[in-house]
Amino acid sequence: MRGLFFVAVALLCLWGCGGGEKTGSSGEVLFRLSDSVSVRLKTGQIKKGRDLVILNEGEDIVLTLVREGIYSVPVFGGSVYGDWGGDGSFRGVWVDSLRGAGYRVPLEAHPTLLGQPCEDEKKPFVYETSLGLLVGEEYCDSVRGTILTPTGDYRYLTGTKGGGELCLNTFDGAHLFCFKARVKGDSLVGGAFFSGTHYVSDVWSGVRVSRPEVGWSSKQAPDLSSSVDVLGVDPFNLLDSLGQKLLVVDILGTWCPNCYDEVRLLKSLEGLYPDVAFMSVAFERGDSASAYRRISQFKNQLGISWPILYGGPADKSHADSVVSFLGGVKSFPTTAFISSNGEVVVHTGFNGPATPYYSEEVDFYKSTIESFIE
Repeated sequence: MRGLFFVAVALLCLWGCGGGEKTGSSGEVLFRLSDSVSVRLKTGQIKKGRDLVILNEGEDIVLTLVREGIYSVPVFGGSVYGDWGGDGSFRGVWVDSLRGAGYRVPLEAHPTLLGQPCEDEKKPFVYETSLGLLVGEEYCDSVRGTILTPTGDYRYLTGTKGGGELCLNTFDGAHLFCFKARVKGDSLVGGAFFSGTHYVSDVWSGVRVSRPEVGWSSKQAPDLSSSVDVLGVDPFNLLDSLGQKLLVVDILGTWCPNCYDEVRLLKSLEGLYPDVAFMSVAFERGDSASAYRRISQFKNQLGISWPILYGGPADKSHADSVVSFLGGVKSFPTTAFISSNGEVVVHTGFNGPATPYYSEEVDFYKSTIESFIE
């Protein structure tokens, strides 16, 4: 990924912030991070006996009904369970499978009346913050966008800006993020960042700038002194097994939403370039048994046709030792393009479809592949 954060003004954080208009939803869900901090998101129709769909401003997170009061979370596992009230509302908890059954966040989902459509012109903005570079657009009192970092983006964020406060949030099935800050002229001050109920950041701040400038590169030099091998739990010699002109090796974690975005891009490229081979190496949380189970579920849910090897625990220093030819695993995902003669191009991080740079990522992947197979 590239340098600073693009903090898209797109999180709805109920910490003194009023809710925005509901323009395309018929309900809302409220995750309570503490007595004073909550995350609110739009939903589809809230109705007993149906799936619960969270509108993550760019993608729909479909919580599939398993049986009454119990829903499964797609791709990343976990569940939502609770009870329906006589007023048509649902109250329960989100259980994050990646953090264990004891990690629970209270939530409630309510049917609401549709608001009037917003007619205001969308106004783009960019802030350079201590978190990174923030980019998005504002309309009425609502905002949306994303946050970019050198290792990945915070994906789809939505929220409000009004009354001197900026509130941003998202739920992608794996993460529940809440950002808040006070707006003071062209500055953001007194900011706080919450990740579920387990993490609260120090204060962050930012200043508005005229246009986005990223200060990092997604391309890094490989370690030519290391053998082009996978030395993890499932060892593999990449060059000896290479039958095509090019092998694309994706270093990921099934717990990683940026990896999920990249896998979807790789799937589309697999169809465009049938002479290119693909492979993933997964670094997972938990013990080996749970890791293999997660890898199998991830592969099946996303319809991945290529092999996924298990590299070991989700630790960058460990990943460095498993795939040392990459020249360092700075982020998940990291991707290597390996030619039949041993030439290696390494791409680190990923700007996903929620960012302004996604088309550039797609162009990089395509042009790199084509430079090897032409």
